[in-house]
Amino acid sequence: MSWQDKAKEWGGGDVSFLSEDGEVVCFVVCGEPQLLISKFKGTPTERIAAPIVTLEGFSLLVIGKRLFRRLSKHEKKFKDSAFMVIRRGESGDSNTKYELTVIDDERTTANLFTTRDAEFKPAMITEAMKAAADIMAE
Repeated sequence: MSWQDKAKEWGGGDVSFLSEDGEVVCFVVCGEPQLLISKFKGTPTERIAAPIVTLEGFSLLVIGKRLFRRLSKHEKKFKDSAFMVIRRGESGDSNTKYELTVIDDERTTANLFTTRDAEFKPAMITEAMKAAADIMAE
């Protein structure tokens, strides 16, 4: 059995965080954002779970409100554009910046939409939200 088959069988969250400097994710948006409420160092905090598909498949990208607002400005492009986010800041750095760009490579964009069409099912969002809530509660 492959690793991917085992992951499907055993479960676990389809949840992604950009937590290290220079981390990159290329994706297409595949659903409505969800609000996640948790505590960070004892203080209530809100994050956004953005349903996305990368070349590896479906995930919830957990992001802050600033990046969420910047991504939301591109909503009219969600049906035909792919995006890239790059983290600029070390782990735990409260001054971290996120670089958001529309991917201009047509081949990458086409591959991302092909992956979305082949692998994404809306029910995946509900399952991933449960996992994200569990992760954020820890």
